[in-house]
Amino acid sequence: MEAIEFQSVVEGDTIRVPEQYKQFLTKIVKVTIVPLYEGKIQYAPRGGAGQLTLDDISDPKIDTAGWKFDREEANARG
Repeated sequence: MEAIEFQSVVEGDTIRVPEQYKQFLTKIVKVTIVPLYEGKIQYAPRGGAGQLTLDDISDPKIDTAGWKFDREEANARG
């Protein structure tokens, strides 16, 4: 399978294929559309609380001090 990649603008229901790939217009092809974002990363706004930033994302803190782990028991379940 030969794969190519190029950037194009979607205009209505049309995607323009660059001239060097016109031979693919007579074949059945698989199309994957991935939007390109230029500039800085966009964060989705939270409901009325401002924008979500990387500072809002952290590792969950779970106290595992009282947990008992038995490897044999865990392997027996699998």
